[in-house]
Amino acid sequence: MAIDGAVGRGAGSRDTGGVMASDSLAARIARLLLRIALPLVALAALLSLFPVWYLVSGSPHSAPCTFPGIPQVVASPPAEPASFKPVKLVLISGQATTLAFNRDLGPKTLTLQYGINGTIPFAGGNQSPQLGANDLLGFVRDDQEALPGSQVDVKSWVQNGRVLLKVCIDRTGAGFAAPGSYQGTISIVDPRVSPVSIPVTVTLDWPIWQWVMELLVAAAVAGTWYVWVLQAPKNSAGAPVSLLDFCSNKLGILSIGAGIVAAFGVYSATYLNSVTWGSSSGQVFALFGAMFSAFLAGATAVHVSSKAGQTQAFK
Repeated sequence: MAIDGAVGRGAGSRDTGGVMASDSLAARIARLLLRIALPLVALAALLSLFPVWYLVSGSPHSAPCTFPGIPQVVASPPAEPASFKPVKLVLISGQATTLAFNRDLGPKTLTLQYGINGTIPFAGGNQSPQLGANDLLGFVRDDQEALPGSQVDVKSWVQNGRVLLKVCIDRTGAGFAAPGSYQGTISIVDPRVSPVSIPVTVTLDWPIWQWVMELLVAAAVAGTWYVWVLQAPKNSAGAPVSLLDFCSNKLGILSIGAGIVAAFGVYSATYLNSVTWGSSSGQVFALFGAMFSAFLAGATAVHVSSKAGQTQAFK
């Protein structure tokens, strides 16, 4: 009986030990999965922040091209006699001939003014002050991609002793036309004046800044991982520091902050200060590479300074 009791107690202790070992293994696995899942969830939330921001904000809705102050045509001008000489128009100097959209959406108008060398017949307020104008060849980029002609409008009229020539372009959204520089010519063609033409440049920048900011986030994430691998940080016991712990300690936070500041400087100089960024796919990879390099330079500088300070303290 005593032997049976001892055997029973031994079997019971083995069963209890097995259950405890199983529970301990399950707890370790749960903790490991949690340590893996939390950074992945945080990374997914960070990477989706700016795309969600763009989708929630949406594109602005604006009215099509309008020309405030344009006079109404009361009657068509009569035919001029054969001896009539068209009036000459003189472009007033110092005027901009570039219509820069930058990242803006909606209509924008460029206005040019001409002096009148004479008197334009039948151009009074109750007659026909509007003049014929067009952009016959449209606006074309170097690779022959053109702005949608239906979204371009050109008008000209007589006002306060001058001739106004206006071109309005309605940039309806990000898919309106690819970013870049578009060249075109607008003209005044009316039998009452000598024909005049002037070249005009239209510049478009990529309008969705949130997508470009996403490149900065990706560069910061990749740069943080690279710095963590490169520096191989260890804790006071000499054990390797995990990436999550590296991002949450003082040195890691300072490194990431310095890297983001450096990368944002590249973002600002390359994208925000450009008027045609996004005209080629190569610019996307070039910007990512430049921001990644800038992040590494800023983050590594913090580590170098920290190690230099520690060396100085031990002297």
